[in-house]
Amino acid sequence: MYEEFVAIHAVLRRGTRLVVDAYERLADGHAVDTATLAEAGRWLLAFTHAHHKAEDDLFWPVLQGLYPDAHAQLKELSEDHAVLDGRLNALERAVEDLATATTAGRATAGTDGAHEGAEAARQVHQVLDAHLRAEEAVVEDLFPQVPADDIDRLREAFIQGSPRFGVHFLFGLLDDPEPARGRDLLIENFPPQLRAAAPQMTGRYEDSKQGLRGGPAGISS
Repeated sequence: MYEEFVAIHAVLRRGTRLVVDAYERLADGHAVDTATLAEAGRWLLAFTHAHHKAEDDLFWPVLQGLYPDAHAQLKELSEDHAVLDGRLNALERAVEDLATATTAGRATAGTDGAHEGAEAARQVHQVLDAHLRAEEAVVEDLFPQVPADDIDRLREAFIQGSPRFGVHFLFGLLDDPEPARGRDLLIENFPPQLRAAAPQMTGRYEDSKQGLRGGPAGISS
């Protein structure tokens, strides 16, 4: 389970970096597919919230029951989520403003909104990366002793709680720029129909990444 946990964390780190880079390009006046950036931002927010909800509601209670001595550390990790939520809320506002501007044909590069979005994304990346490193240090020695039934329940909670849109970002980020630690173990536990869709999802991710990287000055949406 720890290997799968680390794979999810890799997706979160890489996904945040993808959004940061796209927003920074937009703020600098380069071409970015703003509809794709809004989609990536919405997916990242939903995926992050789902992961942290599973931790707070299921992961940490199981670990606290098995390891009472780790209660304080796990409680601190849950409290970190409240700090991160503030950063995520700022990014959510920026993403929704971008989505609205894109729909109205008003999304333009180099605007205040693009700069605000870039700063919000950078703040999320900074806080999230530090939080994930703290989590990994705490749980690495705890997961091996978790009973198999609890592992199955935690794994199912992650699958059921994950957003049903933007799944191509999950597949793509597990491999980009290289296969993440725990990637194969995580994918092995996906539903069969989802595993079968992997090649299609990877292709969609590459198309989305190209849109986020864009070309020279201008806007594509």
